[in-house]
Amino acid sequence: MSSYRIAVAARKGGVGKTTIACGIASVLASKKLRVLVIDLDPQSNAAFILGGDPTQPGTATLLSGQSPQPLAIDDYLAVLPGGPELMNHAIQQLHPEELADAVASFTYDALVFDCPPGNEHLERLALLAATSVLVVTDAHPLALLGAERVLEELMRNQQKKRKGAARWALVQSRIDSRRTMDREFEQALAENFPNIERLRVRQDTQLSLAGADRTPIMTYDPKSRGATDLIAVAEWGIDEQTEE
Repeated sequence: MSSYRIAVAARKGGVGKTTIACGIASVLASKKLRVLVIDLDPQSNAAFILGGDPTQPGTATLLSGQSPQPLAIDDYLAVLPGGPELMNHAIQQLHPEELADAVASFTYDALVFDCPPGNEHLERLALLAATSVLVVTDAHPLALLGAERVLEELMRNQQKKRKGAARWALVQSRIDSRRTMDREFEQALAENFPNIERLRVRQDTQLSLAGADRTPIMTYDPKSRGATDLIAVAEWGIDEQTEE
């Protein structure tokens, strides 16, 4: 069983979720942890921006009961691509704990699940397979609404003592404190979610450029502002053993 299993979720697309998922995976790999990114997004963006072939067999094959070969990005980082096969009827009808069962024998130090926006079933598979969840939102009202719904599901799972994440945090994405909207957003989160850990990843073009170059951020620019923020987010993810 992998020591750290981190799901990165957002109900709204375009908030930087995949960038954060791949970023924390890159950070953990830079610490010489063996990391596998499991892409649950039919668009398969995680494999693409990490430099892998997004068309190769991956998560859908795993959920079909087979053993796909992860794509090695470097000595410590690998990815299972997503893809349109994740929308197949059989996968959409899987028991919610199927992914948790499928990864139970994995021996990576860390698994990072990149959840899809707008597909609650695939997201639920990851939430029940994870030990911790990063809920990503930006200052857009729809993004915050989506984050609230993910938090509601996490709390419901905990109340019903279901398998899955025991801790979670909000990640404020693409923050620029020069913008009034972003400053007000940070204040609103503090008021509305006072008991939930709040992390932040500032706006940084280096993150976008790393994705366009299909290179993990800790290889592309480990001293960038975005990398610095992602290090803090990743450290929250692996601090879980001391909090349980």
